[in-house]
Amino acid sequence: KKESSVLCFEFELVEMAAFVNVVGAGSVKRESGKQSRRGSLVAMKAVRSLKDVDFKESVLQSDKPVLVDFYATWCGPCKLISPLVDWAGVEYKDNLEVFKVNVDEEPEYVSKYQVNALPHLVLFENGEDVMHVTGLVKKGKLADQIEKHIL
Repeated sequence: KKESSVLCFEFELVEMAAFVNVVGAGSVKRESGKQSRRGSLVAMKAVRSLKDVDFKESVLQSDKPVLVDFYATWCGPCKLISPLVDWAGVEYKDNLEVFKVNVDEEPEYVSKYQVNALPHLVLFENGEDVMHVTGLVKKGKLADQIEKHIL
């Protein structure tokens, strides 16, 4: 486990398994970049890494709301919530931009947006952070939070 100033929520294996069931067994990501389990094939281009784009232009000046997933490669719960973030990128692709930020590679955003624990999702609207979700979240709750800002 890599040392970091950001706390990663740790859960017992039983809680992790329960969360995966809540997120949905139908959203298991395969190495090919496609999702399957119930036969759905989805390109994961809807979610981009922030290091590939300019934060100010792509997040703060976006015409659409933007969901940013702050994560670390060593964070187990971050890996569990990743399929949910991918789902949001596909489900709301017409109304929402979705980016992932590795806190170890982009540490300047950790303090700027008060990312004190992982996983941490931030929704930006008109350049302002309007929603923060820390830790694991159920699909329905995340959908409700997003829909408050995009519908």
